Amino acid sequence: MKVQKTSTRRKSRTAPRRNPELMEELVTEILLRLPVKSLRRFESVCKAWRSIISDPIFIRAHLRHSASKWVQNPCFIINPHTLDTVVPEEEECWPRTFSSHLRFYKCQLQCDYSPKNNVATFLHAKDFNGEFNSLRYFKHCDGLVFAPTDTRLYVFNPATRESITLPDGYQNSLRVGGQGCCYCAGLGLDSSTGKYKVVQAFYRSVDPSTNMWTDMGMEVFTIAGDNGGDWREIASDPPYPVERFQTAVTVNGFLFWRIAKRHPERLRAILHLSLEEEEFGITRLPDSLDPSLDAFVLDVLYGRDLCLTACTSETTLTIWTLPAVQEGLNSPWERRYSIEFESSMPCHTLSLPPFSNGIVLWRADTVYCYDPATSELTALCELNHMRYQGVRTWKNLFTFNFNPFTESLVRITSS
Repeated sequence: MKVQKTSTRRKSRTAPRRNPELMEELVTEILLRLPVKSLRRFESVCKAWRSIISDPIFIRAHLRHSASKWVQNPCFIINPHTLDTVVPEEEECWPRTFSSHLRFYKCQLQCDYSPKNNVATFLHAKDFNGEFNSLRYFKHCDGLVFAPTDTRLYVFNPATRESITLPDGYQNSLRVGGQGCCYCAGLGLDSSTGKYKVVQAFYRSVDPSTNMWTDMGMEVFTIAGDNGGDWREIASDPPYPVERFQTAVTVNGFLFWRIAKRHPERLRAILHLSLEEEEFGITRLPDSLDPSLDAFVLDVLYGRDLCLTACTSETTLTIWTLPAVQEGLNSPWERRYSIEFESSMPCHTLSLPPFSNGIVLWRADTVYCYDPATSELTALCELNHMRYQGVRTWKNLFTFNFNPFTESLVRITSS
């Protein structure tokens, strides 16, 4: 009897066809929601992912997504600055013995956050082997940190751990120094090209009667430019000289500086520069700001509004805001808050309701939250008492830079 063999072979099923464009869209949407640290690792997974992550369109989209998350989860970048040698205050008002080892940490703060839980996470560090002796105020723009010193200008992306040292300017050589050197600079985005520009001021002439530098020009450096990066002079000069020691505030393609106090007209305004048109203009100060008050601080709120904070009395801090758009630069400032705060110097305003539960302020080594409903002022954290990842104690800690921070993939090198 013959046994008939039955075939156990199954009919093969045709796999459903996948739309490659749809798959790429899904992958892109997933990648947009990941932190920079993960994205840097995923660049090596495959050529397709690397192509997506390195695409300038993806980088801008990721930046917008990161910025939108800041409102729900505010993030700040901290730069602790130490001294190699402590010099008595009576010998110099601002030290020239800063450590050239720069460190970057980030932290997240909420107005209902317990100060005991404040931990600063390490991002990046770099040693410049004594290239500079003194530091100026650092500023943040789209995940980049602009770090001016007494001899060099630096730009960092702490999230990607990229950094560049700018070459000497043609008109203002910081390494030469001297009385004619100007320590006034800024970093911002030219939205027409998608390139970031560094601008620094220089003096053209000196008044022989006062021996003070007067007429001023400015030069600009385009980061990762097609020409490899070079300084060039801006065609028009600013209508008024600005303060010698300051770092510009940047918002919506404009840089803002305080006009020099010594100017004979005592103009009640600040200078602005359009990075796209490279033209200067004047933005008037708030009408309600006392003309005799010279002490005020400029900040940026949520990447779109210019903020001015001033001590309007010994116990009152007043905050104004102005939309930083071309048609709004000469519109009236909006007086937002006048709060009880005893201080002879104004604070930096970092956030306002409704984007935070209270008014977040920073001065020296303390971050505060003021509740307008209860008029209660709370210390969110003391920067010198925070827990810093990898550090037990600071030696010769002198000061901090503290700025709102949005991590990004923005490239600052040509490669």
